[in-house]
Amino acid sequence: MAQTLDPNADNNLCRKDYVELHTFNATDPSAVILGFLTEMQQEYTTLTDNLFIQIGLLNDEISKLKLKAREHPSSPSPAPKPGSTPAPPPPTTSSSKPPPAVPAPTWATVARKNKKKKNPAPVATSAPPPAATTNNKPSPQQEKKSPTLRERRLLIKRDGTALPTSTISLRDQINSALGSTFVQRIEGDALNNITLITMETIKATALNSRASTFLHLIPGTSSVHLDTPMTQLIVHGIPTSHALLNIGEELTTFNTGLILSQEPRWLTSNDRREGKSASSIVISITGPKAQDIAKRSRLSAFSSTFRLERRLRFNHLTQCARCQLFGHHTLRCTNDPTCRWCAGKHLTSDHTCPVGEDLTKGRPCSHTIVKCAGCSGHHDSRFPKCPSRPPASDVQMDLH
Repeated sequence: MAQTLDPNADNNLCRKDYVELHTFNATDPSAVILGFLTEMQQEYTTLTDNLFIQIGLLNDEISKLKLKAREHPSSPSPAPKPGSTPAPPPPTTSSSKPPPAVPAPTWATVARKNKKKKNPAPVATSAPPPAATTNNKPSPQQEKKSPTLRERRLLIKRDGTALPTSTISLRDQINSALGSTFVQRIEGDALNNITLITMETIKATALNSRASTFLHLIPGTSSVHLDTPMTQLIVHGIPTSHALLNIGEELTTFNTGLILSQEPRWLTSNDRREGKSASSIVISITGPKAQDIAKRSRLSAFSSTFRLERRLRFNHLTQCARCQLFGHHTLRCTNDPTCRWCAGKHLTSDHTCPVGEDLTKGRPCSHTIVKCAGCSGHHDSRFPKCPSRPPASDVQMDLH
C-alpha cells in the first residue's frame, strides 16, 4: 500500500531526496504518472536556471562594455613615422568566463513558457549625445523670388489719342502721386496704349490696387488690367436690354470658374445694334479654367444659355495653314487642303517623300520639288517675298 504524501509539501516535489523517500508501488498507474511529471519538473527547473545565469552574464558584459566606451572614447591614432613599424596590438583578455552553452529546448520548456520569469539585470544607459546645432540660414529655394516681368506689367488701354507729355515725365508724375517709386519705366505702342513696368521687387498688383491715384494723369484711358494670359470669346444672342455691368455679373455668377479680366463689350457699334433685341458681346477671361471654358459651346445667364465661340484675330495678311490662301483664319477654313511644300492636294502634315526613301513626314526631303501654291514658284507657300502675298498696309485687324 502506497504511503500518503504531505499535502502541504508541494514545494518539495522537485527535491530528489524527497521523491526517493516517498516512493510508490511501480504497478500503480498513478505512481508512473507522478514519476513522469517529477522528471519534467526537474528538467524545466535546470534549464530555467541555466537561462537566467546566461542572461545575467550577458547583461554584465554589456554594462562593462558601455562603461568602458564612455571612459575611453575612440580617437584617431597618430600616423606612424616614416621608416618605423607599428607595434602589434596587445592581446585582448576576456574579463569574464564565456557563458555556458544553452541546451536545446524541450517539451517541458515550451509547456511552461508562460511561467513568471525573473527580471533581467538593469542595463546601464549612456547619456544622449548633444543635439546638433542647426543652420538657420534659409536655403535658396526658401528665399523670396523676385517677380517676373509679366508680373510687373500693368497694361493701360487708351482711345488712341497722343499722350499730353513724354513717358519719362509721366513716369515721374505717377511716382510723385503715389508718394514712392513704383514705376520703373513706361512703354507705348503704335495705338498710344501704354504699359507701366514696376520696380524689380514690386508686383503690378500693388500698382493696380492704387490705380485711382494716378489715372487722372493718363487721359483717354479705357481699361486697366494686369498682363495675364487672356482668352477672348464671343457670346451670341445676349438681350440688348441688359447693361454690360449686369451681363458681366450674370456670367461670372452662373458659370463656375469664369473670371473676367475686363468688363464685357458689344461686338458691334451702337448704330448696328439699333432696333435689335439681341446681339453679341466680347468677353476676355483669365484664370486656371479659362481654356476649359473656351472649349464650351454655351454659357449660362439670365436663366438661359447662349452660344459661345472663340474670338479669332486675322486680317487680309493672315495666311491659312490649311489651304495656303490669305484673308481668313485656319480654324474657319472651308477650302480643300493644300500642301505648303509641294502644292499638292493634301495637308502639309501629310507630306511625304515622293520616292518613298525618306520616312520623314510633314517636312520636305532631298527628293521634294518645292512649289508655291500661290505663284507656282520654286519656294514654299509661306515664303515672305512671294509675289502672290498681299502688300502690307495699315489696315486694322479683323476680329471675328
